[in-house]
Amino acid sequence: MKRNILTPTLWGLALVTALAMSTQALAHDLTAADKASLAAGKTVRKPLATSGKNGFYGGTGITLIDAPADVVWRAVLDWGAYPLIYPKTVSVDEVARRGNARLVHFRMGHRLINIEYHVNVNADPEKYAITFEIAKDRPHDLEYSRGYWRLFPQKDGRTLVVYSVAAQVPMGIVNLLPKELERKIERNLVGAPNDLRKWLMSPKGQKYHAPMANNR
Repeated sequence: MKRNILTPTLWGLALVTALAMSTQALAHDLTAADKASLAAGKTVRKPLATSGKNGFYGGTGITLIDAPADVVWRAVLDWGAYPLIYPKTVSVDEVARRGNARLVHFRMGHRLINIEYHVNVNADPEKYAITFEIAKDRPHDLEYSRGYWRLFPQKDGRTLVVYSVAAQVPMGIVNLLPKELERKIERNLVGAPNDLRKWLMSPKGQKYHAPMANNR
C-alpha cells in the first residue's frame, strides 16, 4: 500500500519555497497590506499552498515587536518558557550544548495524543538567526521538521521577527486528530511570532527587558 505522504523530493521543494518566502520577508519586500497589518500590531501569516495536505504543514509568520532584538533573542532561546508561550506545548528542554549548537527536546500535548521529537538548533547571535532541523538520530514522532527564526533590528528600536517552518506529520497521527484541531496546526505554526509578541508585551515577558549579562 502506497503511503499517503509527500515524497522526499516534493517535500524538499516545498521546504525550499518556505525558506525562500522567509528570505523575502524583509521590510522592503512586504506588500502595502502587510506593512499596514504589522503597523496595526498584527501578525502576517503566509502559509504554503501545499500546507495542510497529506500531513505537510508549513509557511512563514512575520510580526513587529516593540522591543530591541537582544530582548527578543533572549525570549526565543528561553526554552523553559515555551509551554507558557506556544499552544499545545507541554515541555521543551535543552539536552546538550556545544558552542552555538544545541540539542533540544520538544513534547507537544493534546488530550488525545502526545508528540515528542528532538531538534538540532544552531543559534547565530551575530546574525540574530536560529535554525533548527529534526534530529534523525534521536527519537522523533514527526517525519521531519525544519525552519528558522530571524530577527531584524529596526531603526526605531523595534524588531521585525520572521519565523519559517515546514513539518511532515505522519498520517497515522493526522488521522487521529479532530478536523478542528488539524486546521489549527497550520495557524499555530505560522502564528508563533504572534505568540512571542504577546508574551514579550505581557507582565511575565518584562523579565527579558531587565539589564542582564549578554547571553547571545
